[in-house]
Amino acid sequence: MLFQYKSLFLALFLGMLSQAAFAQKELEGDNVTVIKDFDARLLESNKLSVPPSLPPLDTNTQLQNYVVPPRPLTLNYEAPKLRPIGMKAGKKEESFNGYAKAGAGVPKSFWGEIGYFFASEDKFDGKAWFRHHSLDASKNLDNQRFANNDFLVNGNYYINDQIAAEAKVGVSFDRVHFYGYDHDSLDFSKEGTRQDYKLVTVGGRLYNKERNETDLNFSVAPNIYVLNDYYSNKETGFDLNLSATKWFSEKHPLRLVIRTDMTKFTDTVTQKLNNIYLQPSFTFHSDVVKIKVGGNFASNRDVFSVFPDAEITLRVFGDGIQIFGGANGDLRKNTYRSMSEYSPFLQIRETRLKNTRFDNYYAGVKGNLGWLDYTGQVNYSKASDLALFQTQYTSTGITRFQALYDTVKISNIQGTVKFSPIKNLTVTGTLSQNFIMDPSNQSKAWGLPKLEGNFGATYTALEGKAILKSNLYMADGIWFLDPEGTAKRSAALVDLNIGGSYFFSKNIGAFLDINNLLNNKRERWRDYPMIGLNFMAGITARF
Repeated sequence: MLFQYKSLFLALFLGMLSQAAFAQKELEGDNVTVIKDFDARLLESNKLSVPPSLPPLDTNTQLQNYVVPPRPLTLNYEAPKLRPIGMKAGKKEESFNGYAKAGAGVPKSFWGEIGYFFASEDKFDGKAWFRHHSLDASKNLDNQRFANNDFLVNGNYYINDQIAAEAKVGVSFDRVHFYGYDHDSLDFSKEGTRQDYKLVTVGGRLYNKERNETDLNFSVAPNIYVLNDYYSNKETGFDLNLSATKWFSEKHPLRLVIRTDMTKFTDTVTQKLNNIYLQPSFTFHSDVVKIKVGGNFASNRDVFSVFPDAEITLRVFGDGIQIFGGANGDLRKNTYRSMSEYSPFLQIRETRLKNTRFDNYYAGVKGNLGWLDYTGQVNYSKASDLALFQTQYTSTGITRFQALYDTVKISNIQGTVKFSPIKNLTVTGTLSQNFIMDPSNQSKAWGLPKLEGNFGATYTALEGKAILKSNLYMADGIWFLDPEGTAKRSAALVDLNIGGSYFFSKNIGAFLDINNLLNNKRERWRDYPMIGLNFMAGITARF
């Protein structure tokens, strides 16, 4: 059977080969001729149009009901804490509440200072501070020595969100010695040249710490002081300052100040010097101009004085360039306290306490360019009963100074700058030139400098651990009368100082100050030369 199938397949295969061979013989050649391209087309057909149609409108009126939930009138929530996304919080700078400094130097000198700030949440804050500075250069010049001690404590108590009360107490004990005499022919003991100034001040203030709903600020500030010296001279003062400020549109203040300033001085007789001030003013602020209009009404011994209190400031180029000008005036008291602070070698006997009346007019330019802060100003003033300090050659041979009064005209040119030429370096400078003209009684402005300059630089290094500083103080000569009554002028002052400090750790550091590098011994007060080259070193702490 299988053989039959195989035979049948073989016969069919041979037949196909024979047909192929026969077909090959019928071809005339290898070329193929194309008679016509194949072109396939669709027959045209009619396009069917099917336009859209809208359903019929429903014109039936239906009642719609809306349910709106009530909105709460108040919503309390905690304010969100904003923080830049993807940024790490900066390292918080560590703060310190306490500070201490102790040092010693040559000539024999000591410095001690300590202060501390304390607070109790939002209810109370305050500070306590004490400083001692003494120097004894008697080996170079007999009785050239002094000692200053100052203590202050004050605090604020916040009664509620609006009202706060402040109290402060200060004590000062200063000792100086009258070393202005001929050391070749005279000799005085330490007790024979001694002068002590003991000052106690007590004050307070009741004020609003936040602006209230009516945009009204107020302050009630009484202050009392008592001054005693080694020679049983005594002075008391009481100052009550009442002030109120009403703000309009949050930038235009209307201010009223009422102040009573009373002084009583007793040596062999009793003197009183009482002033009362009424000072209203209104200040208008805009982006281009600031205008202040006000007055100062002062009364002393039933004599009324009226002074202007006006100023205009024009912003020429934002904060960078501002020009200003104005007029003001005041009664400035010459008390035993103010005069002894200016000249510690004062002889108060037979000196009358008086007011100096200042009528002042000024103009200038100021600005802040970011890296530079500057002010330039010219002034013209008339000073009536200006206190001058004339030499008094006592019978003991010790030179003292006594206040006398004169009326003068003063022209002044002054300027201040503060800039940072490079990172971490701050440079400051102040220069003032007075032209004192037309004295009514005296030939010179005794005891008053005309040219003064103060220049300083501070550089911070090592991420704040080290601070380097320098200072230059300049002043021209001072006019005085010699024992023969001849007007003379002292030498000029050029005082150069350098210093620095370094913190070894976050709490402990050291400092070094080298003063009067040029060893200038100019006599600021006649027969009282300055201390020459001196230095002090010590440690500092913060906690």
